[in-house]
Amino acid sequence: MTLADLSLPNYLGRLTGSMLHDAMEAGDGFATFDCDSEEAFLQAAQEYGVVLPHRDADARGITYLRNTPGLGRDRGIGFTRETLRPHTDRPAIKTPPRVLLLWCRSASTDGGDATVLRGTDVVARLKEIDPQALAAFCEPDAAIFRTGTDEMVSPVFRMHDGVLQEVRLRYDPYVYFAVDAAHALPALERALKEAEQAFPLSPGKGYALRNDLWFHGRRAYSGGREMLRIMIGGKHATDR
Repeated sequence: MTLADLSLPNYLGRLTGSMLHDAMEAGDGFATFDCDSEEAFLQAAQEYGVVLPHRDADARGITYLRNTPGLGRDRGIGFTRETLRPHTDRPAIKTPPRVLLLWCRSASTDGGDATVLRGTDVVARLKEIDPQALAAFCEPDAAIFRTGTDEMVSPVFRMHDGVLQEVRLRYDPYVYFAVDAAHALPALERALKEAEQAFPLSPGKGYALRNDLWFHGRRAYSGGREMLRIMIGGKHATDR
């Protein structure tokens, strides 16, 4: 294990399907890892679960997240060098990806730290800061998420008997917050900032997380940073 490995939170070593299963099902839903190649990255994902297609992905389900000016007006923040605020992926669909895998193929010159936030930590901090704000984000109609033809009216934090069941969040022009939630956004921003874990990723390193329980993002960067992303819908039926 190298010093770079020791700086990674929840580091579990080499990426495999079985490691993913243990981290996502028995662990807390977040792990960092190392991986030798794009092929090994895809193989581990396929061993663990069902890889989901995405409009920005190739035929295998891999999306290459890098600065891509040629996309024009349709370019999302993920394809720029700007800060990517804490979010979950695909909140506008009824059943978002359950697990996300991100792997660094080339690092930034400066900046670009990955950021992750445990949903339960954000809820706990928001409850301390402003309980009414937390209640607003737990309302069934707290937010409307829209992407293309997809639309989902949902709480940001879905709770049951005081236990967090799911998080959904995204900041873009097609997300609308209910009045009380909109007024509570400064408190949410503070809770997100105070719950954030940030860490750099060198080439060959990556992380996996439960998209229903964790938020993730990225600091602004310079240089040729490139991350590969795979979305997984769920475990294979034989693992259930």
